[in-house]
This record gives sequence, C-alpha cells and structure tokens, in this order.
Amino acid sequence: MKSVTIENHIESLTEPSVVWEKYTRDVKNNPNRYFVFYEGKDRQYYDCRIQLFAETFNTYEVGGKSKVLQLVEKFTHEEGYKLKNKLFFIDKDYEKHRLDSDVYMTPKYAVENFYVSHTAIERILKTHFGINEDDPEFDRVLDYFNERYREFIDHLTDMNLWAICCKLNDVKVDFNLLGLKNNAVNYVKIRHEKIELLIEDISFNYFERMYEEKLREKSESGVEKNGRDYTAELSHFRYKKEYIRNTFDNDVEDYRGCIENYFRGKQLLWFLKEFILSVENKSGGILQKQFFIEDRNIMTVFTNCADTPECLNEYLERKCCLKFN
Repeated sequence: MKSVTIENHIESLTEPSVVWEKYTRDVKNNPNRYFVFYEGKDRQYYDCRIQLFAETFNTYEVGGKSKVLQLVEKFTHEEGYKLKNKLFFIDKDYEKHRLDSDVYMTPKYAVENFYVSHTAIERILKTHFGINEDDPEFDRVLDYFNERYREFIDHLTDMNLWAICCKLNDVKVDFNLLGLKNNAVNYVKIRHEKIELLIEDISFNYFERMYEEKLREKSESGVEKNGRDYTAELSHFRYKKEYIRNTFDNDVEDYRGCIENYFRGKQLLWFLKEFILSVENKSGGILQKQFFIEDRNIMTVFTNCADTPECLNEYLERKCCLKFN
C-alpha cells in the first residue's frame, strides 16, 4: 500500500479526476473565459504568451502528457462540454510531431528546448545583461555558446538515440537510474571555454550496459518504489535489447538528422544554466553577474527570451478567438 506523503498528496492534485472536479467548479462561477491545461509546470513558459491573445483564463496543472490527453477525451465525450474554449498543451518528447486542432504539441522535445538556441541567448545577452550587438562581449559570448552547444549535443546524441530506440521498442527509460533526469552533471562539466567529459565512454553501448546494470542492482536489492517490479523491468529490457540494438543500427537516421528536436529539454536547460554561470564567473568569466539563477527559477527568469515557434502563435490565434458576453 502506497504511504501518504506530501509528495503523493501534491501528485494527486494533478490527477485528471481532481483537475476535472476543480474545472467544473470554476466553470460554473466563470463560464466566459478560457480554460488552459498544462502538462506539468509549463505555465512558466506559456502564460505570458497566452496573455497576448486572451485577457482572462484559468490554468490547471495536469500530471503528464497521458493525463492531459485523458482530459481531452473526457471533454470530447462528456455531454454538454465542448473544446472551443479549452486549450491543451503537451510535450512531444521522443514521439513524432503530430497536428491536432485542439491540442498543442511542441515541435521539439519540450518547452525547455525553446530556451536554448542562438536566438534565445542573443535575447538573454541584450535583455538581462544589457549588452548591445556591437559590444565586443556580444560576439565573444555567442561564439562560445555556439561551440559549446554543438559539443553538448554531440556528446549526448547517442544517449538520446538510445532512449528513442527504447521507446520505439516499448521500453520506458527511467532516467533517474542513469542520473540523467534533470541534468548531465555526472557525465560532462560545462565551462564556456570547453566541455570536459567525465567518463571515457558515452556511446550507445555505454547506456545499454549501464541501464541493464542499474536495473539488475535494483532487482537484486529487492527495493521497490511505488509498486515497481524491477525484476520484471530487467527481464523486459533484456528481452528487448536485441530489438533496440537493431533499431539503432538500421532505423535512426531520420532522428539523428534532426536530433535537436528530440533532445531532452531539461538537460539543455541545465546546459544553459551552467554556461551562463561560467561566463559570469568572477574567475575567468566574461560578464558581470546580474541575477541569481538556479534550476527552479531559470524558466521564469528567461521566459521572455525563449523562442516562440510560429505554430504556437497559430494555435493561440485560432483558439483564442471567441467573443464572451
């Protein structure tokens, strides 16, 4: 039986049934507005962009992509409810991008990816550091960013391709086991002048081997979390290994060619944070420190500098066109 903890309680608040109940209360009080449903804490990115198209809207955090889609299904089939004033936002993750008139899916892995680009760092330098394009620091930092960004992508391409191959073969990867859920601190050290690899091998073979080893350790320790059966997961992974390898050898070139669209967003956001901390470091840095950033606030701090894909503007323009009484 799952113990009741603060974490479990907070998680339960994002269950579709709980969100639905809150929505039904809200819509009775204020029916003439938009109702927005996010996968996780993505309001840090979306809210300011929705405000350009809609004055009044309620937002709801739903616990994951599948649960957002459950709500879409419920709205679609529940008598009396329509989707015209409902907005839904989900991440693409490792899936192929799909178009849906009512659900917005990011064209890249997640919203975090929109914070890490040549154009985004240009805005950060201008807006947060007050650097003009003709200042010598501007091109210097941009050059460092472009070089380190490319290196970071290259270093972790095989990891993302391995994870894609796992997904294509019905293996759900637990990035916590590899220490890769929110960053890559155990794999690379980010400095604006160079990236240092902390392990010798960072190839497909490494992640295949290490993931099996981590599952085996969990299985042998008898540790279970939230009812997970690590022995069964290990058995399933071993059964699928050959298929995963075959997919990597034969079917990933389309993904490799646009790997930045499938690159885990949280790792990219961590890269951006580490890069900025390095360029504003008192010892060997280029810029003066202007503000405090950490993992918890970086999306909020830089939200106005993040890229806004045209498909998002098109979705908002199409959805936020109602005239309320």
